[in-house]
Amino acid sequence: MALDMLVLVRDGKIAGVKLDSRVGTGGLGDCRKLYFDPDGSGKPRYRLVYRYTPDEIHAVAVEAVAVEAVAVGRRANLDAYQRAIVNLGR
Repeated sequence: MALDMLVLVRDGKIAGVKLDSRVGTGGLGDCRKLYFDPDGSGKPRYRLVYRYTPDEIHAVAVEAVAVEAVAVGRRANLDAYQRAIVNLGR
């Protein structure tokens, strides 16, 4: 499901919410987030953290851009953010 969402982002059909730097999540200002749940019932339990690849940041208006999955994890306990920080080496 997360990969399908990345394809939609790449194709400009959906866009996540831009993250910022916070004490609880660290410096993820170059990333965005989307929520999802395979069950589709109730509040989404998972979060996808992604970013546009560094050389594509200014090409967002282009028909298809390169996106990079940074982390996927549960929303609970900021799991996806913590994974993103580790994956990015920050």
